[in-house]
Amino acid sequence: MKGVIMAGGKGTRLRPLTCNVPKPMVPLIQKPVMQYSIELLKKYGITEIAVTVQYLSDVIKDYFGDGSKFGVQLHYFEETTPLGTAGSVKQAEEFLDEPFVVVSGDALTDFNLQSGIDFHTEQDSLVTIFMKQVECPLEFGVIMTDEKQRIVRFLEKPSWSEVFSDTVNTGIYIMNPDIFSYIKENAVVDFSKDVFPQLLADQSALYGYAADGYWSDIGNLKQYRQAQSDLLSRKLEASISGTEIEPNIWVGENVIIEEGVKLHGPVSIGSNSTIRSGAYLGEDSIIGSGSTISNGASIKRSVLWDSIYIGDNSELRGVTLCQGVTVGTKATVFEDAVIGHHTVIGEHVTIQPDVKIWPYKRVEEETTIPQSYLWNEVGARSLLKGHRASGVANIEMTPEEASKLGAAYGSLLNQGEKVFVASDSHFFSNVIKLAFVQSLQAAGVHVVELGKTLLPVLRYSVQQEEAKGGVFIRLADKNQGKQVLIEFFNETGLPISSGAQRELEQIVAFQSYRRVAFEYAGHYDTSVELERAYVRNLLEQIDLGRIKKSKFKVILHEESVSQAHTIKNILTQLGCTIELVSNKVDVDDMRVQIKELQADLGILVGESGEFISLMTEEGQLITEEEQLMLFVQMQLEKGLRPELAVPLYGASALEEIAASYEKKLVRTKTSARAMMEAEGNVQIMSYDAPFAIVSLLDYLSDNASSLTTVLSRLPSQAIYKQEVTCKLQQKGIVMRKLMESLKGEDVELIDGMKVRHSEESWTFIVPDQESGTFTVYAQSKDGAHAKQLAGEYIEQINVIKQQTS
Repeated sequence: MKGVIMAGGKGTRLRPLTCNVPKPMVPLIQKPVMQYSIELLKKYGITEIAVTVQYLSDVIKDYFGDGSKFGVQLHYFEETTPLGTAGSVKQAEEFLDEPFVVVSGDALTDFNLQSGIDFHTEQDSLVTIFMKQVECPLEFGVIMTDEKQRIVRFLEKPSWSEVFSDTVNTGIYIMNPDIFSYIKENAVVDFSKDVFPQLLADQSALYGYAADGYWSDIGNLKQYRQAQSDLLSRKLEASISGTEIEPNIWVGENVIIEEGVKLHGPVSIGSNSTIRSGAYLGEDSIIGSGSTISNGASIKRSVLWDSIYIGDNSELRGVTLCQGVTVGTKATVFEDAVIGHHTVIGEHVTIQPDVKIWPYKRVEEETTIPQSYLWNEVGARSLLKGHRASGVANIEMTPEEASKLGAAYGSLLNQGEKVFVASDSHFFSNVIKLAFVQSLQAAGVHVVELGKTLLPVLRYSVQQEEAKGGVFIRLADKNQGKQVLIEFFNETGLPISSGAQRELEQIVAFQSYRRVAFEYAGHYDTSVELERAYVRNLLEQIDLGRIKKSKFKVILHEESVSQAHTIKNILTQLGCTIELVSNKVDVDDMRVQIKELQADLGILVGESGEFISLMTEEGQLITEEEQLMLFVQMQLEKGLRPELAVPLYGASALEEIAASYEKKLVRTKTSARAMMEAEGNVQIMSYDAPFAIVSLLDYLSDNASSLTTVLSRLPSQAIYKQEVTCKLQQKGIVMRKLMESLKGEDVELIDGMKVRHSEESWTFIVPDQESGTFTVYAQSKDGAHAKQLAGEYIEQINVIKQQTS
């Protein structure tokens, strides 16, 4: 006996699961649902199988091929237009020259086919329908039989008023080839609507076989998830992929389950997946292959397809995620939500119950989604934001994506131009860098790699040398291995302009990458001399002998191990005694070490080597405002530059300091590009940690003063700062409403809104360029009043948010 698998359905009721795959390819515990049908037929010796396909047929063919790896022989029959269930089978008429079994490619069952075949033979039936009793028959063909199991009444998808039985057609049939005389050639013909009613009218041999066992039509999303649970709970006889390492815990090959993971079966974990420490997988959780479940994530009663990423401390309850979905940190997805292919759920997002999100969407951070995303024009947002691209390491930011970005950046430049590339020391940064550099070369751009260094070194090198740009690659929040950042710089070492950013985005969007003839591919060189030149330049600007005599004792904490060799090397040349502290140290630990070791100061260096925080010899962490004043004071006293750039939120006392030196400050936007452009130099203390450190030690040794003493001489002015979050789509409304409320006020509109209340007090509201965040700064004579000023505008923002939710 031969078999037929009907695999042409679109699975409309299963959308968004079936937006990108045909219904037979929807996965059930690491296997497409159609594979269970193949395994069932093979179990009963049916290995010659016709497969009728139509919707996304290549997906089916590519996966199953000729069937040999599954122990069967598959023969495909494709409809150019839908022909109905009977019309599709009609195409295989020549192949089906003996009695055959018809099964659906999108149903799950463990029916005993041999018992049905035996019944069919005994009754000398033309068509035998496998029947099953169900609670709700409205979505099926309802059947009534006589005492000999001959079908006497059949009605497809009745209303409740028409229901005459709870016994339904399962879509599994045994047929003789004579059935083809009831099916017109190349016409839309359906078994339930056309053929079976005609057989009844002709009083042909149409029988119903009351099958024992499990059967699920998987006609809707609820049934789909229930089928997964039933498989895990062994409510039917079917093979489950993986090895049962503990009772009801099935695991594929090369799975990493870290210490501290809690598993409460039944659970299935696909091959090459990683479950990080602190994660919890509750009963009826299915994790597809190549997925990552991060620290503290909690998953219950949920189905995750392949290549899923779940961020730290996220919660999933009774949900379905299609292939390639990314869920950010502390996101929550509730019962019966379904997320389509390659959708990105941002951090702190809440997806309400029953929400359906179509493929390739992006749900922005801090968003609550109460209803479905059905419109297709939204699309997935690019990894590019401003002058950088960022994405979850090896989930969003893969070598493939890095290669595209490298090709796009190379296409911005002329063939034969030179670019400097550098990275931090994390091994995955180097993986990304290799992919990026090769695409640059393929675009005809010459590459000089600086190796593992600091971002300020790259910027300085680009500015000083004849390079047309620079790229820096690093991991952010590295201890948890999260984001890869790729930052792009122009020929002066500045972050690329907004115009270049848009052009870069367009090249990526339209894939208009330049490729040159192979003999014109870019050259590749390395250089450690560029970092040495950077260090020499720093040391030439100071009194090295005087600093060495001071014999500073420094406690150094770096968020990135890649900085250790550069900054430690500089401090050693300055004659400092260095105590390195753990990269997991907190402020309190550092305070204790400073006092115990009687250090002169503590320095905390940020991940990229741009930013520092300072701690006095008394263990006092200085504020952002104090540090800015200190940097301005140091540079004015040194007199290296005619003008200094300071951000708009800087205290008014900065002008007092400048006036005492008869110098001028330039107020700029808070971005690195704006400040560097204003000074005409990429080497500024707010964005160059080694430069700031060397200048500070030079200043302290020159004044023979401690950091505490130097800070005590600075003007006293209180700055209060607080962030307020809102939805991205609310930002424009918030800005407009605030502007309406400020009519008649002294408002400066640069990089936000700066409201002057008096000569000594103001409030500055700055919207973040990428996320739904406002930063509110306020200045006054005392901290309480500054907090009050900021609070008034924070309250206004919160009221507007509530009114527009």
